[in-house]
Amino acid sequence: MGDNRSLWRFFDGSSAISASMLVAVLINGCGDVCADLWGIRLLKGLTEQEAGVIILATLLLFPTTTVLYGGAKLIFAAKEAVEKKAEQKGRAQGLEEGQAKGRSEGRAEERKRIRAQLEQSGNLTPELARILSDEDDGGEA
Repeated sequence: MGDNRSLWRFFDGSSAISASMLVAVLINGCGDVCADLWGIRLLKGLTEQEAGVIILATLLLFPTTTVLYGGAKLIFAAKEAVEKKAEQKGRAQGLEEGQAKGRSEGRAEERKRIRAQLEQSGNLTPELARILSDEDDGGEA
């Protein structure tokens, strides 16, 4: 299959170079709008020299790469943290629902067993039958 990591690194590098070149070209073409911004005015001054856009793009390569990939790592780390938290919340909620359902089913089965025992012995009164009915949970834990 080949090494996908080297292909991805090539893509990472080429996109960083393209981004730094784009920023250099935008600074070169910003005109009088950038005259009020000290840092941008200094960088624009570099572009007015021979091969200035290439020089500026080279200077901007490291900061551009840091912003592109530091930002991407930050976004993916945040996405992973949110997904992990949602998964843990879902597990906790499922556990609580499962325990509640298990308790409810266990109570119903135990009521049926007790009712059958009382019917078999002939000691099932109407009051006990009402208490042991499936509809009356009694709110017990």
